[in-house]
Amino acid sequence: MKKFSVLTAALIFALYSCENEEIPSVDPTIESSEETELIPEQGNASTQEELQVEEFEQIQSQFFEEVEGLNISEIESLNLEALDFQNATIISEDVSSSKGRYRHRPRITSLCLVKDADRCPAQDRKPTSNMWWPEKANDFDNPTTFFSSKKYHRLIFATFSNGTALVRGITTMNEGNCKVYVNVWFKDKQTYEEFTANGGVFKKEPGCAAQVTNPADLHYYEMDSKKSWLYSWGDDCIGKGCFGLEPRGENLRGQLGPNGAAWDSNIGENGFSDWGWITDRHTGEHLWVMDFNFRLHCCPAYH
Repeated sequence: MKKFSVLTAALIFALYSCENEEIPSVDPTIESSEETELIPEQGNASTQEELQVEEFEQIQSQFFEEVEGLNISEIESLNLEALDFQNATIISEDVSSSKGRYRHRPRITSLCLVKDADRCPAQDRKPTSNMWWPEKANDFDNPTTFFSSKKYHRLIFATFSNGTALVRGITTMNEGNCKVYVNVWFKDKQTYEEFTANGGVFKKEPGCAAQVTNPADLHYYEMDSKKSWLYSWGDDCIGKGCFGLEPRGENLRGQLGPNGAAWDSNIGENGFSDWGWITDRHTGEHLWVMDFNFRLHCCPAYH
């Protein structure tokens, strides 16, 4: 349990800061402790991809522990008791509960480890990443604008039976010390037919996966600006503290499914892309653009 305690403390700090509209910096002792205490041996994993799969069970347990410890009101609707931590068994029906005000709890339909995607066809000059946060909207080649997974600085992607989804965890600047705690909710899952009937448009990025994506194979989620926020810390951050998020792009939504990581070269893999504004939580001012673009390793396999 010790290896999770420092990270949990950091996340509680981030949550407290966002809920109280403060913009302090994270205690530097947390940073040094993370580097020395939270990095386990790599075991027998020979590649980064094998390492991610090997650690998935451990990361799932960390996710559940943080959910319970942080007690975020939106996440209290999850029925943690219905899950088998060892095998991440997904229950087949929604569960009723007499506890508190949540008398009917949505089930988890998929629980996924976020995997960094490359930037095909420019992967030779752009790093693999899961999030893009530039100071200027046209800064496509600066490696400091890309954020990716590190040891125990990972993202989880979960979908739920009520049509919502969640990206949650920590992502790290590729070249720099900025870290971002991500707590982004999505709502109103739609099929391609439903999405386009309401004026929605599939975004075909210039990336490799997007060129072969069948839009009808994807599901489309709206970023929920009322529940979503980011908390960033580190000297290299463009901005430090707590920020809101809003959808970006007219008639666009998050795209989930085969080739959903629009820029990736791994054709056919499940992934997710979305486009947002990072905002001032006090005024709603649009401060910077951001993108999600990542692959998914899910339990069970997303379908």
